[in-house]
Amino acid sequence: MKHTARFGYAQARLQARHGARADVQLWRRLAAIGDFTSYLQVARRSTLRPWVLGMQVTESSHSIELHLRQQFRRYVDEVAEWLPPQWRDTVRWVKRLPDLPALQYLMNGEAAPAWMLEDPELRVFASETIALRLEAIRNSDRNPLLTAWQQGAALPEAWLEQWQHLWPVQRRTGCGLIYLVHLLRQHLQVLHSAPAVLTDHQRSQVEHRLALAFRHYSFEPAAACAHLGLIALDLAKLRGELAYRLLFAETAQVPP
Repeated sequence: MKHTARFGYAQARLQARHGARADVQLWRRLAAIGDFTSYLQVARRSTLRPWVLGMQVTESSHSIELHLRQQFRRYVDEVAEWLPPQWRDTVRWVKRLPDLPALQYLMNGEAAPAWMLEDPELRVFASETIALRLEAIRNSDRNPLLTAWQQGAALPEAWLEQWQHLWPVQRRTGCGLIYLVHLLRQHLQVLHSAPAVLTDHQRSQVEHRLALAFRHYSFEPAAACAHLGLIALDLAKLRGELAYRLLFAETAQVPP
């Protein structure tokens, strides 16, 4: 009873936000819209409004991605505050997962593109000097990722190891999170085998399993993490839809 009561507030908020996710009908309606401006206008009048609020029709593809990354980071922090204090760091660590490819790129010593320099979470690691980059990472909460990478570990696996390290020792709440670890490992294997391609079927499978986890592990921290996984999938889909229409519009304006 005490366990349920501790997560009662968080579960109520999560249920409300889960119910407000875009449904199949909305995605289909949006898919039928061919131009960026109309797509954005319809999205603003839908349950996607919180994610596109403040986004302008004059956006570039990079600014769209930055906007959605920032929205996701803020949302992770918001969800973390709903949970009991001992679980907040576990949830906050989720916002570091989408940045792993960029962090890997920078740690490899590649020249930082302009969009990374515009991202407040990444530009601190984008010094022209690799030594300064590594020092900045070492002085941040990403230090466990750097340490593991320097020891030969892949960043996704290092992220998972640190995520599990952040779990409080509570067996009752562990099984749901362990399920999510297995699910994420399987998803990462799919991405590794075809890094540029995530089919609608694969996305649907991951979404289905996360939705099942959200329901099955209600009143546990795993429900919060499963919900964030679903939101990440929604935002990835939204980003792709917006970027495609923006790119199409830009291409159409190029004279033959």
